[in-house]
Amino acid sequence: MHTIMASHAGFCAGVKRAFKMTEEMAGHPGKWYTWGPLVHNQTVVDYFSRQGIRPIEDIDDISEPAGLIIRSHGVAPEIIEEARNRGWQVKDATCPLVKKVHVIVQTLAAEGYDIVIFGNPQHPEVKGILGWCGGEATVVSGLDDIKNLNYSRKMGIVSQTTRDEKEFYEVVKGLLGRTDELRVFNTICYATQLRQNSALELCQEVDLMIVVGGEFSSNTTTLYKECLNTGVRTYLVQDAGDLNPQWLKGVKIAGITAGASTPDWIIKEVLCRMTEYEEKDIQQEVQEQMQEQVPEPVIEPQQEETGSNERPAEEANEELFARMEAEMAEYETPGRGDIIKGTIVQVLDDEVMVDVGGKSEGVVPLRELSLAAVDSARDLVSVGDEIEVMILKWDDDGTILLSKKRVDSKKVLDQLEEVFEKGETVSGTVKDIVKGGLIVDVGVVGFLPASHIEDGYVKNLEEYKDKTFNFKIIEFNRNKRRGSQVVLSRRELVLAEKEQQKQEFWDNIQEGQIRLGKIKRIVDYGAFIDLGGYEGLLHVSELDHKRIEHPADVLKEGDELEVFVLGVDTEKERVSLSRKKLLKSPWEIALETLKEGDIVDGTVVRIAPFGAFVELDPGVDGLVHISQLADYRVEKPEDVVSVNQPVKVKILSVDGNEKRIGLSIKEAQREMEEQEVEEYLEQQE
Repeated sequence: MHTIMASHAGFCAGVKRAFKMTEEMAGHPGKWYTWGPLVHNQTVVDYFSRQGIRPIEDIDDISEPAGLIIRSHGVAPEIIEEARNRGWQVKDATCPLVKKVHVIVQTLAAEGYDIVIFGNPQHPEVKGILGWCGGEATVVSGLDDIKNLNYSRKMGIVSQTTRDEKEFYEVVKGLLGRTDELRVFNTICYATQLRQNSALELCQEVDLMIVVGGEFSSNTTTLYKECLNTGVRTYLVQDAGDLNPQWLKGVKIAGITAGASTPDWIIKEVLCRMTEYEEKDIQQEVQEQMQEQVPEPVIEPQQEETGSNERPAEEANEELFARMEAEMAEYETPGRGDIIKGTIVQVLDDEVMVDVGGKSEGVVPLRELSLAAVDSARDLVSVGDEIEVMILKWDDDGTILLSKKRVDSKKVLDQLEEVFEKGETVSGTVKDIVKGGLIVDVGVVGFLPASHIEDGYVKNLEEYKDKTFNFKIIEFNRNKRRGSQVVLSRRELVLAEKEQQKQEFWDNIQEGQIRLGKIKRIVDYGAFIDLGGYEGLLHVSELDHKRIEHPADVLKEGDELEVFVLGVDTEKERVSLSRKKLLKSPWEIALETLKEGDIVDGTVVRIAPFGAFVELDPGVDGLVHISQLADYRVEKPEDVVSVNQPVKVKILSVDGNEKRIGLSIKEAQREMEEQEVEEYLEQQE
């Protein structure tokens, strides 16, 4: 008899994680319990019971302060909340794939979907899922259960992670006619599918299948049924003690698979027991051959024959056992830090599963997928993509933690090292502000010290965020911690660029030009304007036609404005600028807006013996002659008006050339009175 082990069998990643977490808790102080069996395998439950960790089914089963481990199947949130309210320590060993189902049903419930769960209503995983959607869901275990469902406007379906995929899609098909909108989430564990597929493939080669696992394990019983349905004689055993030698009579090739909750040591025990049976078959075959070759009991020759035939039997046994051990422990495997190629076989939001050869798949968590921050792995990769990954961790239980980010980082660091050695520049984008400088994305995280951002002190680092620049690499050491491997500088590049701009500036600047500039600094006597390579002075007297108390009253650092070049001194490298030259004077504005005959508001600003000066706009005054102050004889203007008094005046004349405006208070009052009379008469009519 020859024994073959399925390529995918035993603990899945979720069970390995729960097992490892529980082992860690066994070494912690205090009393620890699991909520229900950690996994559906009595051997595992007994193993932890011997370490003082036993299962409970009710919160009230614990009276003293304790620690509670949530089993891999997950539980309703109320159980976790109640445990924490009682002051217990809670260690959540829920399978990450099951947690994902919890998130999905929460979202569906919040969006008003009627939820259908495909699974066994008595299974703890299904009970937990129900808890995460407030119990507002219908559980169906097959097509027959769909008949009782009411019509729904919108419906969402998820699956217990250990169910059969073909049956799941049969149920999905049956739901299509019972809703306007159906959202389908295939939440069946990929490891379950792999185990089923590899077992079915093995069934094509063997005369008998042995399925190892707990009788209450959903994925194990599903595996058993799948194998049984192929027509191959199939038996379900919990451990090696359940094997019956009678099953193996006449069997030439036997296959072994195991459920996702079956630990490796049980599988090895079954393999060893099968090896013993196979060994007996070989010995029996050898004895039969000896009897055929030695018909007479001649002692010495028989001993020689026996010796010569025992060696092949022993060698065959050793070879078989070695082969089986190799199937369990992997053949030649790369180690931590090795870079290998793999093919993506499953993409979830928070992780990617990669086939890297052998019996186990590697997992790339979202945080190890890309150098850039992403929300979902689906945005970056697809099933079937071939990627290079680095092995971060390869546990004894077969779990492989991979990183694509580390491979990408290594490639980028190789390129940056070459740039550094050649003294070239690299492009990068400022991502964040930290103490002492900026964080820059140059393919990996680079640090730009504040003293190397410009050629001088930088007041506001915020203005650099999310902008892209070229940099020189001034320090490179891939062995340092992340963030300090690459140190960057712009200072030399900025100086070189400014020198070039300065030369271009002096070659092109001329008096009378109008330039667009940026306000760099504001001082009491004016502002320095960056004209692109050089700064010119805009004096406070050239800011406006009216008096400006301080440049900050009309200017703001960082703003752009057009300026007129008043003068250029190339020897002293000075440029004087004017804003006033580009603004209309108050008199120009007055000539456009003030017309003879208009009655306007004004303010008395000065009194003379011959009349009063009235300001109409800042910088624009008009004269009210003493004869126009009132409709009676005025001896002194101050008898009628006073400084700062607001008045209504009529524009008598406007002389643009002489910048003179004649005004009359008398005429304005007369016209306003006439207007009042007209309005009164109109009202009387």
